[in-house]
Formats: sequence, structure tokens, C-alpha cells
Amino acid sequence: MSGQQRAARITDVAREAGVSTATVSRVLNGLGTVDPELAVRVRRAAEVTRYVPNPNGRALRRQRADVWAAIVSDVQNPFFTSLVTAVEHVAVRSGISVMLCNTDEQLDRERSYLSTAVAQRMAGVVVSVTSEAESDLSALLTAQVPTVVVDRRVHDFTGDTILLDNVEAGRLATEHLLMLGHRDIMCLAGPSGVSTTEDRLQGVRMALTDAGLSLDPARMVRTDLKIDDAETAVRAALASRRNHPDAIFAMNGPLTTGAYRGVQASGLRMPDEISLVGVDDDRWTQMVSPAVTLVAQPVDEMGTRAAERLVARAEDPEIEPIHLLLPPRLLIRGTTATV
Repeated sequence: MSGQQRAARITDVAREAGVSTATVSRVLNGLGTVDPELAVRVRRAAEVTRYVPNPNGRALRRQRADVWAAIVSDVQNPFFTSLVTAVEHVAVRSGISVMLCNTDEQLDRERSYLSTAVAQRMAGVVVSVTSEAESDLSALLTAQVPTVVVDRRVHDFTGDTILLDNVEAGRLATEHLLMLGHRDIMCLAGPSGVSTTEDRLQGVRMALTDAGLSLDPARMVRTDLKIDDAETAVRAALASRRNHPDAIFAMNGPLTTGAYRGVQASGLRMPDEISLVGVDDDRWTQMVSPAVTLVAQPVDEMGTRAAERLVARAEDPEIEPIHLLLPPRLLIRGTTATV
């Protein structure tokens, strides 16, 4: 084994200076505005670690367009709007533009955007895929386009991945309803094959099993993640005044909107006659009465960390990939109450 010491990487400088890799990159490349004190710390850390910028990485970056692609599955979902906004904040500070690509949950459109990212030699891609099993990011990897997967898993992708702990999200929501005495819980989910849906359902089942219960197949309702279809499904489930569920868990933002509208249309009163737990802390959820109890995702952190990872990987393409699971938070408001 060689006795040579490993060359310092941008992550080593960041650790020594106590800052993010994005801050290190901005200081060393003269991009954006960095607090002078932080800039001094970064330069000292570079000296201490004997960091030398990667010339091959710099050459590769010169061949690329100063553009990232943000490929998301539904631009009408406020979650993705917030995610892309957080990505863009980091991009602007680094002199990068962001191209927004909406696949609308269609694999063909996703493939087209991925091909465009390769053909135009984009500097990076942040992607939330359409399907865990069927989405294919191999073209990006072959072309050495820095890529960060967010929100949803991809079956064979081993690169940088930043997700919510969706199992924990499902467990939190279900345990809250069980603690309030609910036992007849309707799960309003998206289509199969989407990792967020399947993981949240796993959390639901874990919480029910721990309580000695199981998920009633009749209360497991799948939709295509659209508001109107979610509202229709909830209206149908609540049509019977004698045999309706006593609680609903809506598993993403659009489904939460549809569920809320469906309950209102049914004439049932929240939380007196039925409880609702949603996902995603959209603005409207606090503006209505009753305000919505929900599981919140750290969407700004997800977007920021994804973008910072692209900055770091552009500086040092050989850094080890990260696989982050960010924690959800339960926000208890007015749509849940004791049975």
C-alpha cells in the first residue's frame, strides 16, 4: 500500500473551517458574497489542509453550461415549488442558473428532460423521479453530470440522495390518530411504485401493528395524486353516514387539499365527527378553520442541501456520495381531536 497521504478535498476544508462545502467553493472561486470572517477561515483551512483545486474538475466545469436542471414530478405541488426555490437560492450565489422541468408524473417527459440535460452538458441535475422502479438515471451517470436525487428513491441509483424519512412520517401521523382513540383510519395514498407512498404506508402499518391492529384494505384508497381525484375519493368514502371512517391520513400536499375539500363537501365536521392528518405545511393549511394537523417536511433544507451537494461535487467529483434521511415533524392543529 502506498504511503502517500490522500490529497485534501473540499470537504476537508469545509470541516476544518466549520462551514459548508458551498461556502468553501464560493470563497475559493470568488463567487457570491461571503462574510469576510468566514472567508478568512476558509483560506486558513485550505492552507492547513494543503488543499489544491482539482484541475481536471475545473477543466470539466469549463466545458459545461452554467445551468442546473431541476426535474420535478408535479410543479403544481407547492412542495416542489418550495424545493426548487431553495435550490435556486444556492445556485444564484454560485453563479448558476436553474432550468425548471415538470414531468407531470410522465416517464416519457422525464426521459426527454434527462436527455436534454446530457445533450446540453448541464452543470448538475436535481431530480425527483416519476417511478422508483422505472426511472433511469444511467445516462446522467455515464455523461458524468453531477446528480442529486431528492424526495423519491430510484432503485439502482447509488449517488447523492436526500429524502424525507417517509416511514417515520407515516408512523407519526398514525400514532397521533391512534393516541386520540381513532381505529377506523382511511389512508389516502398515491399510486403504487412511488417510494414516498410506499414508505409512508409502511410507517402506517408499523404503527397499527404496534397497537395490535391492521390496515383495513377497504380503507386503503389510491389516487393519481391530483386534488380533484382525492376530493372525489373522500366524498365517496364519506357518503355513508353510518359506515364512514373516523379519521383520514392524506399522504401528500395535493391529497391533503383534496381530502379537506371532500370532508367539507360531506357535511361532516372536523374534528368533532372526523379527524384529518395531512402532509406538507402549505400556507393554506394554517389559513383555514380548522387549521390542518399535518406532518411537515423540511423542504427548504432538502433543496438547499441538494444544491450545496452539486456545488461540492463540481469542485471535487470524487467525493463520496451522501444518503440523507431528513426527519419529519408532526404539527398538531385543529383537524384532529379525541374520539
